[in-house]
Amino acid sequence: MTAKKTQDAPEVTETPENNDCFIIMPIADHSDYKQGHFKRVYEDIIKPACLAAGYRAIRADDVAQTNLIHLDILQKLLESPMAICDLSTRNPNVLFELGLRQAFDKPTILIQEVGTPQIFDINLFRYTQYRNGLDYRDVLADQKAIQKVIEETKQAVAENKSVNSIIKLLSITNPASLQDSSNFEDKEYFQILMSEIQGIKNSLARNNNFTNSKYIINPENERKSSTQIKVRVLVDNEMPLETLEVLMTYISTLADDPTLTLLEDKELNNFITFNCKPEVTEEIIEKIRDFASLNNIEIKNIRKSIFPKKIIS
Repeated sequence: MTAKKTQDAPEVTETPENNDCFIIMPIADHSDYKQGHFKRVYEDIIKPACLAAGYRAIRADDVAQTNLIHLDILQKLLESPMAICDLSTRNPNVLFELGLRQAFDKPTILIQEVGTPQIFDINLFRYTQYRNGLDYRDVLADQKAIQKVIEETKQAVAENKSVNSIIKLLSITNPASLQDSSNFEDKEYFQILMSEIQGIKNSLARNNNFTNSKYIINPENERKSSTQIKVRVLVDNEMPLETLEVLMTYISTLADDPTLTLLEDKELNNFITFNCKPEVTEEIIEKIRDFASLNNIEIKNIRKSIFPKKIIS
């Protein structure tokens, strides 16, 4: 007997080629959530909502798996006609990418988990909430809610109306603009751009007041040790600067602290150091190796060591 098709599932429309919706959200597991939580949010709620609204959802890790380097991820972020930003963990990398979309005045839908504290700087903007339990009925309802916002945003853009836009809110006449897409092969242009972006990210990491250690979802577990792993990625000192920047930029999307350090050992090898949580260390190392393999980047070795941080109270 054939199972009856549920009437609650959103209707799926055909997605035109290159009609991408770039998803800005945490990719690595977060210590305050079950393993794979945000992957389920992406697969079960966001992707179906995008498809039903006529868009193809795509995340940074989806782009990396197609053998494209980080510059292509940046291009997707800035050129996709639609984007969704999940603010649930107040992740600095997520907020940075949202800032880029805002600078170029690109339409971006804001979503967050129910109960997430509002961020003061953007609390005037409209956002859509989803339930974190991921129960079947809730998932279907959240899909429809996000689908509706995507469709409304698309219509607003077509009518040249303001859509969560700081540029229009401040009446800025000329937002940032991209060079013609044919110039995206210009290596010198991207070297400068990636260098500037990495500098901004490092500055944000030093100065931001919304680090994960201060964002407590489970108050009863508020006081806990914050031991971290220091990871060192060894590369040849003759690695081209452009390649090194691509690798560092990718690693910064995975690290708990996006501030990276580039040092040199006694054998004159360069090594990139960063910090991450113990429970995600092996996964991050595996992702770095996979990314390097896909993009023909030679990594000599990856080492890790444990060091304690202060007690969170």
